[in-house]
Amino acid sequence: MKRATLLLAIITTGWVGVAACASQPAPPPKASGSATTAPSTSISTTTAATTPTSTPTCVGLSICPPPPPDAEGNPACYYADGWRATTPGPGIEVWYFHEPQNMSKPDEITATLREKDGTNDSQIAKIEAGQQVHRFEFPGVDAANVQEVLLSSSTGRCFVIGPGS
Repeated sequence: MKRATLLLAIITTGWVGVAACASQPAPPPKASGSATTAPSTSISTTTAATTPTSTPTCVGLSICPPPPPDAEGNPACYYADGWRATTPGPGIEVWYFHEPQNMSKPDEITATLREKDGTNDSQIAKIEAGQQVHRFEFPGVDAANVQEVLLSSSTGRCFVIGPGS
């Protein structure tokens, strides 16, 4: 009886391993004749008739290449940072994620919201060592009026990718 139980445990473990390997995504195909190793920056969506309908850009994922700097030369912020309209009603929320390599260091973060009419609104937050995330709120601001959102810290200033970026 012990031998049958042991055999069943071995077979079950083997099938779990096979299932885990089978669920891994296939590696991307290697480009021939190209010296670049950067991931693709767009995804094509096709209909049943295989006609392209849209080509959304890769945004907000760690595998996406960073977008070019903004008009002032500020780089894009950490891929996890972002902003969006709050619901219900007008308002903006900005998410700051402490970068893993800086997690053990406290910092002070300033979120600056630039509106299309030329006004700026800023908030400052102290980020403790080990704090992973901070949420800034700008109530009463319509997302359609937002020109740009910036984050400033001890490491510099960057622009936050938001809806439609």
